Amino acid sequence: MRIASLEDDPIESQLIHQVITAAGHECTSFADGKSLITALQTQRFDILVLDWHVPDMTGKDVIEWVRGSIGENIIVMFLTNRVLEENIVAGLMAGADDYMTKPIREAELSARIHALSKRIRHVSENDAAVAVPQATAVEVGIFHFDLLRKIATIRGEPVDLKPKEFDIAALFFQNIGQLISRERIMEEVWGRELMMTSRTLDTHMSQVRTKLQLKLDNNVRLTTVYTIGYRLDTF
Repeated sequence: MRIASLEDDPIESQLIHQVITAAGHECTSFADGKSLITALQTQRFDILVLDWHVPDMTGKDVIEWVRGSIGENIIVMFLTNRVLEENIVAGLMAGADDYMTKPIREAELSARIHALSKRIRHVSENDAAVAVPQATAVEVGIFHFDLLRKIATIRGEPVDLKPKEFDIAALFFQNIGQLISRERIMEEVWGRELMMTSRTLDTHMSQVRTKLQLKLDNNVRLTTVYTIGYRLDTF
């Protein structure tokens, strides 16, 4: 795997590089966000490991550029000293696939990289399989989802959904009337290996419910089935 590390502290940058290369991966280190973004325009990386605080921009700025310019085809993990739950939620909602807090624990970092690399291999194997035609759009009542460009609209007006919010919404609108478990949502949107709090999932679901106005006035209802999952119904 080709991995890019964004860390401005030389000692921590060297440690991250050592852990990643010891695990058998290639690691390119960057000390500022602009250098990383410049490299991303000409080089391919499988995983990005981002610190939140770097001199010229935040890790959040970087991930927003990545998701807007490259999309979801690159895995992003935060490795930062922002340890509060609200920080973790902010990182995941910004589009990160995983979040690890400092101080750097070498064995844990290696294990997380290994888990993320398994997800990449799984996707690659699926891509190599016989292609099956996939839907490119979903339309239910006033709601329309462009699955290729990841754009959601209500009555033709765009809705500002974060990447994972869009993935959650698309999952439910493609499975109207079906109870979708919390485990399935986490697996399909974040990946099986990702460790995340239940509050993080609930926060994302709340954002989807609010932004898409999932209420009876719009002939839809998103029901929470306690401890099990959610179901989207239309009327």
